[in-house]
Amino acid sequence: MKKNILLVDDDKIFNFLSEKTIGSLGLANEIHFALNGEEALDLLELYRNGELAKPDIIFVDLNMPIMDGFEFIEAFRRMDLPEKESITIVVLTSSADPTDVSRAKRLGVKYYFNKPLSKEEIKKLIVQEFSFPMN
Repeated sequence: MKKNILLVDDDKIFNFLSEKTIGSLGLANEIHFALNGEEALDLLELYRNGELAKPDIIFVDLNMPIMDGFEFIEAFRRMDLPEKESITIVVLTSSADPTDVSRAKRLGVKYYFNKPLSKEEIKKLIVQEFSFPMN
């Protein structure tokens, strides 16, 4: 039961490393990238229009140009998307600031990870969120 993943981060090297980590677990059906929240919203519009598969998980950084992660999450919450409730947003950031953690929780974010993303964290997320058995 592979998942469609959207990585939203302005750091191309980090995106590459995350893609390799996720890919090494064999969990991804498709991985799409956005360099900021605005690009991510554009990709979600493609999903809404039937031009792109629904992302199951959106990994979003908080610190990005144009539209940061918090602004993206707020805009996502306002979007009218089919099956939106089945999309899991995961904050993946270098910020360990308790204020950021609290704000993310207030916005309904269930998972908050610090970079870099480890295989163990991905496994935990997949098992908890999707009842997907992992070895």
